[in-house]
Amino acid sequence: MAYYDTVERFHIMAYILFVLAQNILEAENAWVWSFAMNACMIWCCEILVDVIKHAFLAKFNEIKPYAYSEFLEILCKQTLNSQSHEVHTTLTFIPLAPACVVIRVLTPIYAAHLPYGPFWWRWLWITLHFSLTYFMLATLKVIVGFGLQMHAKWYVCRCLRRKRHWHAD
Repeated sequence: MAYYDTVERFHIMAYILFVLAQNILEAENAWVWSFAMNACMIWCCEILVDVIKHAFLAKFNEIKPYAYSEFLEILCKQTLNSQSHEVHTTLTFIPLAPACVVIRVLTPIYAAHLPYGPFWWRWLWITLHFSLTYFMLATLKVIVGFGLQMHAKWYVCRCLRRKRHWHAD
């Protein structure tokens, strides 16, 4: 269940970023403050719901708090053992929903920035925009994969140091 919460938080952050992009396109007066307040409220409510849910499940299933550290350690070890193109499957992350949101957000932006002119000129710009988008998304995927790998490596090393320190006493 902790794995699904991670994926859910990533989806929420992605959606909040896309809403931010949409707000920038349709800029109105003082939208930044209201957006920041709404985003913080969504994020805090999500964390509060997860804390209550996990506290309830842990209490009635008699799960000790250190079990979550063990879950995270197992997840990090799975991440380190998987290939870079398989990291998203460790978390059972399905990138279809964020991809649909990307298409939904970028389509009006591209339509607004298409130059006037002959069909072939517009087709060239459409191809250029979609190629650039693909390149940016592929780069983002690689960066997120490296970030996950680095965090997993750091956490596993931290756990090993704690276990050595624990056994040394």
